[in-house]
Amino acid sequence: MEKEHDIPADPAMEREPETRRAREIQCAECRSVVTHDRFATAVNGKHTHELVNPSGVAFRVAVFREAEGCVTAGDAQTFFTWFAGHSWRIALCRGCGTHLGWHFEGDSAFFGLIRDKIVEAT
Repeated sequence: MEKEHDIPADPAMEREPETRRAREIQCAECRSVVTHDRFATAVNGKHTHELVNPSGVAFRVAVFREAEGCVTAGDAQTFFTWFAGHSWRIALCRGCGTHLGWHFEGDSAFFGLIRDKIVEAT
């Protein structure tokens, strides 16, 4: 089911929201605003997860409560979910349509965004 490895988290994302400046998180492809670092959250005790899909493709995913710059696509799926009790849908950049990650729904809802597909605004 879930294959996850402990990896160091991004220190800027791990600080408490009130101790860091709000920064835009952008699509690496088109630089549209996807979310803000103040929406960074933890799932299963971590903000960043390294996950592997059934085809063996690895993803480093950062978790956010909100991602206003994403649109979801497809029907909610429950097979091979990385987060128990959550269904998932693909999350695309609202600006250019790039696959940025997934939206998970269950007891809580959150976005898992692929770290290589997002950048922090400078």
